[in-house]
Amino acid sequence: MGIQQKLLNVQTTLIAPKNQYNAFGRYNYRNCEDILEALKPHLKDNGLTIKFDDFIEMVGNRFYVKSVVTLTDIETGEIVQNGALAREEESKKGMDGSQVTGASSSYARKYALSGMFCIDDNKDSDSTNKHGKDKEDTAPAINNGINDKQIKRLYAIASKAGYDAESIKGKVKKKYNKEIKELTKAEYDHVCNGLEERANG
Repeated sequence: MGIQQKLLNVQTTLIAPKNQYNAFGRYNYRNCEDILEALKPHLKDNGLTIKFDDFIEMVGNRFYVKSVVTLTDIETGEIVQNGALAREEESKKGMDGSQVTGASSSYARKYALSGMFCIDDNKDSDSTNKHGKDKEDTAPAINNGINDKQIKRLYAIASKAGYDAESIKGKVKKKYNKEIKELTKAEYDHVCNGLEERANG
């Protein structure tokens, strides 16, 4: 049995559940670790291994992490490869540079795996970790609202995530029972982080 047949076996039998939940967007999603956990038994059954190689590439004036997944047939040495790109954020609240790169790597690896094994992620949005959001949610408000510049930023992020101004106002009203300008800084950050995760998914 060649590697293409083995790949077909995995593609047609692999089930990777969406074990993660985004509370703001109210949707389930899967991350790279979920896919790998579901994949390992199939690799063993078919005599296959996978490995990742990550590269940093510049596209325009932005850095991207390119992850290439290599599937190898341990019986024949045949390989199949697939790659994916994820853009590094210029900055991410609560994360240093290495964590930003690591988060981008996780995104890229997830989509390299999804392409290799025909995992449909059209309705998914990835999330690497909470980045202290639990702590922010319970922290006291440091002001009584947010400024116009922050509101414009929220609308811009929402637009990238597929929401117009009215729909995001409605979501904020439903979740917090407040107008956007009345959000605390912690609530504002929570909304923006949720929208960024959806936009990057």
